[in-house]
Formats: sequence, C-alpha cells, structure tokens
Amino acid sequence: MQKALNPEPGDPVWRSDSTLLASKPPVLLRVVRTDSSTRIVPIATVGEQGYRPLSLGNRGWRAFDLAYLQSTASLTPLRDGDGLSALTPQRGMWEGPALDSIPGCTVILPGAQAALPAGVQLLLSGPRPPLNPTQGMDGSELQRTLAAIPTLIAPTVGISMSLLPRYRREVHVISTGATAQPSIVVTFDDPEVVSDTVPMMGQRPRQLVLVLDKGIYGYKPSYTFSTVGNNKSAPRLRYLGYVDVDGDRKAELLFGLQTPRAPLYTIFMRFEADAWREMAKYERGRCQS
Repeated sequence: MQKALNPEPGDPVWRSDSTLLASKPPVLLRVVRTDSSTRIVPIATVGEQGYRPLSLGNRGWRAFDLAYLQSTASLTPLRDGDGLSALTPQRGMWEGPALDSIPGCTVILPGAQAALPAGVQLLLSGPRPPLNPTQGMDGSELQRTLAAIPTLIAPTVGISMSLLPRYRREVHVISTGATAQPSIVVTFDDPEVVSDTVPMMGQRPRQLVLVLDKGIYGYKPSYTFSTVGNNKSAPRLRYLGYVDVDGDRKAELLFGLQTPRAPLYTIFMRFEADAWREMAKYERGRCQS
C-alpha cells in the first residue's frame, strides 16, 4: 500500500491525493439504500481540521477504496449518533470487478457493499469522537414537551391539532454535547403526496421537522422546518443522526433528503446562539465528474 501511495512528479492530482491518504484522515460516510443494494459512500474528512468534502481523482479513489472500504477495513456505524460495534464491509468498490458504474461518468465515488444494522445512516472510519457530558431527561418531561407541540407549535406553521394524527411521528432524544441537556428531534410526515398542479396558497405542510432545546422556561423550538414536499416546494428532510465533525466535543446534526434523486445530499447543522443553524451542505452525487 505504501508503495502505491508514492507520488509521481508528473501527476499533480495523484500527488495531492496520495499525500492526503497517507495522513489517514478520519472519514464520514453515508449509507445509500436501494431495493437491490446497500452501499457505503465517503463524503468528507472530519476531525480537528473540520468538515472537508472529499474529492479525489480516479487513482486516488482506488487507493481510498483499498485503504477504507475493502473487506479488511474497520468502520464504526452510527445509529442516532451512538457508535455501534465496528464492522467490515462485505467488499469494496474495486475488490474484484467494479460493483457498479454510471454511464458517462469519468470519476465515480466508490460505494462499498455492506450488511448494516437497521437504522444506520452514517459511518466513521474510526471510533466515534467523545462528546461533552449531557444531563439526563426523565420520561415525564419528554411527554410534557411532546404534548405541547399540537397546541402551541404545529398551528403556527398551518397544521391544525385535528389533522396532526394523520402524520407519522418520529422522536429522537439525543445528547449532542452542544448543550447541557438533551435535544429532542421530532419529525411529522403526512404520507399524502400533493400534486404540482394544486395551488400552493393555503396548503398545509405535509412535513414538519422540529429540534427542541431547553431554555429557562422549558423546551422550545431551536430549529423549525416545514414543507408541502412537492416539486414546487422544498424536499422533505430525513434525519440522519449526529456526529462531531470538527473535534470540539459538540456534535453537529445531519439531515438528508427523502428524494431518491439526491441520495447523498447532506445538511450539517451547528448549535449557535441558542439555535441550530446550517453550517454546510454536501450536494454532490456519486458521479464526481
């Protein structure tokens, strides 16, 4: 492997790629699931240097596949931010014949094949970084917070209390280390699809995403997102989990999109000034060029 990483004077792209790979940076990976496969795809280096989108040449990606994605590698799956037992991919992108290709694509991001625990959307190439300690939350406080959403929060975005039972609700209590108390991520999804021909004026959102954090008077929204979810409005979000991407012991929240047209689209959010704010987006698909 070390011989393969020796840079050649006449290949500046490989010289840069090999230097990066020789430093063995920790890498964040997304999970892409289809009806026929589950793939692990790298999107960025993380750590003390911060989040950096990963972009290599063809030779660099093959070396990356050998170092990070083949059946001898070790990856840490994250489920709702918690690190699970390390696992190895079943096979890398080029561990044998290429697993797949994209017509017309000259530089493709590798996608390893893997069997993953249910609910895993993110992986790290090393152990999960430690986070600041967070206080616990009892069940009664959680129930009081959730009970206030139908009456105090949902109506402000146009969802009446009587219609909220139509929505599928997911609740995540997460200890990010960004605050002293846990955060609560709540998503409401109405499976109804709104036609693009329907006038948007007065349409109630078909998705509501909330992040709530504790203030002086209890939990309140620190991030709110709502959408009708058709082609005339923003796509629905998918909560992916949380991970510290810059080594400050405070995790960032990660969201993706529910649309299959952008399986790697990733939104990174950081807690600043009592609110979760967008800090970066990863918008590339598997075809780099």
